[in-house]
Amino acid sequence: MKETFKLSLNTGCIVNRYTDPETFLRFVKEKLKINYIQPTSDWLSLYLPKKITLKNISKLNKSLKKHDIKVNSLFTGAFTRLNHLAHEDKEHQTFWIKWFKNFIDIGIDIGANHVGSHLGILSYDDNKKRLKILNERVIKNWFIIAEYAQKKKLKSLIWEPMSIAREFGETLNQCQYIQKSLNKRKFKFDLCLDVGHGDIKSKNKKDYDPYEWLKKFGSESPVIHLKQVKKNNFNHMPFTKTNNKDGIIQPDKIIKILKNQKNYTAELAFELSFKEREPMDSNLKRELKQTIKYWKEFL
Repeated sequence: MKETFKLSLNTGCIVNRYTDPETFLRFVKEKLKINYIQPTSDWLSLYLPKKITLKNISKLNKSLKKHDIKVNSLFTGAFTRLNHLAHEDKEHQTFWIKWFKNFIDIGIDIGANHVGSHLGILSYDDNKKRLKILNERVIKNWFIIAEYAQKKKLKSLIWEPMSIAREFGETLNQCQYIQKSLNKRKFKFDLCLDVGHGDIKSKNKKDYDPYEWLKKFGSESPVIHLKQVKKNNFNHMPFTKTNNKDGIIQPDKIIKILKNQKNYTAELAFELSFKEREPMDSNLKRELKQTIKYWKEFL
């Protein structure tokens, strides 16, 4: 089977840095030389009035077509790292169900096959009743969204296993339990694995080994969030020469595992972070280029 891994840039790192889609997509095509982006809800400014959102999506669609860049998936961003579907207040939940339906509509409009997020986040108090709330609130709300996604012919909803219990899916066993629970109905839920996630306090070292996660769930993850990872460093680091010296994420190992999982079409989305400090801010474009160039050597 022809290998068609999709190198993609998650737009979290360019929020406020590129507000014009034309300028950004020209940079993606001409400088990064990749064909996919993963727009985040933050970059799409979904909190603005619908009229402005539709105008922004129209501009984005024109630029996507002009530069022949595709969108395989949409994902929530840092500004949306909220309780949302796990919130204790029913009105909050209702708001976010409607919000995710709108997110799906936008995804369909710009050609996405997958739309996703973290499942939700529990408060400290709610975390004491974690399993009950997971089954009776969180998964129930996602089933409502799944019904809408199915009507819209979305290929799948994707959710991201996180690193603490309050955010769900922090261990291999917890992820498997949730994944089975979500897929009890007809509509498909896939994963968006993140190579930097996992519970580092777990007694099972496999729970924070990115390669173990890929071996277990690589076939169920059409989208993978990439960043360089160092011990006890939770920044979303680019793949620069300096970071790669003691970073644990090796492209050849990632790709080999995915091939063994028969996953030849994964979107490898770089979810990176550059603090609003110098020299990080000024280095962004150069380090994005280094990151893409480094990964292309292994594809």
